[in-house]
Amino acid sequence: MAPIQHAAKNATRSGFGGGIRQWVVRSEGVLIALSLIATALIASGWLAFPYLLEGRGVLAGVGKTIQQERQAKAVTVGQFLTRYASGPGNVDVDVLYATPKYFELADKARVVETYRPDRYHVFVVTETTHVDELPAELPKATLIVDGREYAPVDVEGPRHVVHHRAVTIRFGRFDAAGRSIVGTESKRLELRLSSGWDEGRTPRSAVWQLPLAYPAGLAGGDRWTPLMVLALSAGLLSFVLTPCLLQLIVIYVATLTGLTVEEAPRTMSVTGPRAVPADVGRRMVLVAAAFVAGFSVLFTVAGAAVGFAGKETQIFFAEWSRTVSIAAGLLVIALGIWVGIRSRAPLVCRIAATKPILSLDKRGFVGSMLMAGGFTLGCITCFGGAIIATMLIYVGALGSPLVGAVVMFTFSLGVGVPFFLAALFLSRVLPLMTRLAQYGPYLGFVSMVVIVAFGTLLLTDNFHVLSSFMYPYLGLK
Repeated sequence: MAPIQHAAKNATRSGFGGGIRQWVVRSEGVLIALSLIATALIASGWLAFPYLLEGRGVLAGVGKTIQQERQAKAVTVGQFLTRYASGPGNVDVDVLYATPKYFELADKARVVETYRPDRYHVFVVTETTHVDELPAELPKATLIVDGREYAPVDVEGPRHVVHHRAVTIRFGRFDAAGRSIVGTESKRLELRLSSGWDEGRTPRSAVWQLPLAYPAGLAGGDRWTPLMVLALSAGLLSFVLTPCLLQLIVIYVATLTGLTVEEAPRTMSVTGPRAVPADVGRRMVLVAAAFVAGFSVLFTVAGAAVGFAGKETQIFFAEWSRTVSIAAGLLVIALGIWVGIRSRAPLVCRIAATKPILSLDKRGFVGSMLMAGGFTLGCITCFGGAIIATMLIYVGALGSPLVGAVVMFTFSLGVGVPFFLAALFLSRVLPLMTRLAQYGPYLGFVSMVVIVAFGTLLLTDNFHVLSSFMYPYLGLK
């Protein structure tokens, strides 16, 4: 009886296992779709930060000590650069010479793009009266450097006010011949002003002796701790970087499947799917590693640049963001087509010279890294104002390239871990996806279309539109 019972037991197991296999075969399409959705959800694990943390609050809490120190420095440098312009009449006139150092220390990162202290000498004239109304006209100004006079480029301020007014006056840093009007040998800088402050329109002057000898203690060196670095990373992620990363997930899944599907045709036989090659799963993880390295390197370099260059980084993005965005869009589009070529997508595989293109990156790792880097570069430029200004306030205030790099690298790790887990998950369900091998070129074509579409958004400066569309549905601010 024992052999009979054993055979019956095996038959039961065989029947149960066969039933599962038949169900899997019948439901392969649904299971594959669910697997891809699960991959995207796992890659979205970093969204725990935006949902669980109020990014602005985190940054405010972490930056409290930094901000207090910066405010003290801003007051010091503001007092040092301000001169009282005395003269007849019942109007007090104070003049602030807003040098690049002032913009750097006085939390003016968000307006440096407007006033461009790298191109102009910027003065803020404050008029105050408690007796009569201020004149409707704006003050007339002349800049005098060692006896040479210069006219202003623009004068901005409200005209119809009563007792208080702030007027911004800018002079070009270079003369008609391209020479700096304030050189290393310059000794005296004077701003001469005139207005209806008195009947005789008596000129008033504010004078600065050159070179400016700033008070000691205005350099960087603010205190920071590993906990501050972690909190800054989480705050940046949950406050300003979420829009980029939401779209990066789509690019990631498209790149991962588009490059890996290249291996799919050799998993098929005449009768059906063969065993998945052992290196396909490993290759998927390596492609994911290259992708994560691409955006991690770029974000880390950006953090180091902000820590080193400070306001100059903001100026760079103000001047070159559109050009960089176009270049990033073209790069992403080219790499999208490259994904289509690698996966032998319909139509694309007929493009001439595909073999040389394939030979440039046989394993797809470099292309994956460039894909992430190009998309991230476009992300930084399209959201450059918010990202760089926020990094300037918190990371740039520390004045350290090392701290800036560590903060952004830590942030990248928080994003990269879910991306790795997503690749590991997808590599485990590859046996289920072997049926998809016969549709591999079409999957590669879809991946290519998605990537090219995002590249087009970068190219046309519409990258932000998709984020604005998604945010209301995610409940994110």
